[in-house]
Amino acid sequence: MAGERRGNKSLVIWLLQLPAPLVGFVVVIITVGLAVTGLVVTRRVLPQARLAGGNEVAGHVFNLAGVLYAVLVAFVVVVVWEQLNSAEDGTEAEAAAISELLRDSAGLPEASRTAFQQSLIAYTNDVVDDEFPRMRQGDIIEQQSDHLTEVWQDFLQIQPASQREISFYQESITRLDELGHARKTRISGSQSEIPSELWVLLLGGGAVMLMFTYMFPSSDVVVHGALIALAGSLLAFVLYLTFAMEHPFVGSIAVSPEEYQNVLDTWSQLAAK
Repeated sequence: MAGERRGNKSLVIWLLQLPAPLVGFVVVIITVGLAVTGLVVTRRVLPQARLAGGNEVAGHVFNLAGVLYAVLVAFVVVVVWEQLNSAEDGTEAEAAAISELLRDSAGLPEASRTAFQQSLIAYTNDVVDDEFPRMRQGDIIEQQSDHLTEVWQDFLQIQPASQREISFYQESITRLDELGHARKTRISGSQSEIPSELWVLLLGGGAVMLMFTYMFPSSDVVVHGALIALAGSLLAFVLYLTFAMEHPFVGSIAVSPEEYQNVLDTWSQLAAK
């Protein structure tokens, strides 16, 4: 069972690595193809005259099912959107904490300041060069980082003497705690995904909604098929959007390490002066 889940996740990550327009186009084509095929089969199996007899009841049931499915889709889209925002907020907060720690390190004792700054830069480089590429591949990132542990060890070696140094030291402790919390938020976001049961409801509910459209009789099969194709396209776009946002650090709309890179670039410019 665990092997099956890993295989499914690998397939999802592989699909998200493909160009978004290509995957979106394929999803729409498959959905529309299945929807129109279902219409053709339904019209051959169920006579239009018989469907006309239950047209009024089908309309009421379709409206109810449509409202329920719309609520489900809205709920899922809000959930994945919040997950994406949370991941972005986590990366921004982590990068901001690093930037503030580097800035405040100027007020720490000079004897131990350099080692602390270097360990912070090493941690940031590790996030950009190692952790983000691994997250894009769907790998699990360890909560405990050797580079972050080194940051703490170098910080604990600092011995502030003056009142000014003590104030900067105490403020840096708060920033280090914020850095650890933001790191956990980022890692948690990289592992977030929609439960399989919810995907069953989304896909199954979408199929049921398309099947409902077959229950309305029409003398013009071309117009009926075109309308169902449009409905299938809209459904496919919504499902693909949900699929793409489900993994905040994978795919074309993934969170980028730009904030960390900005910190490194700014520090390089300051160090060069």
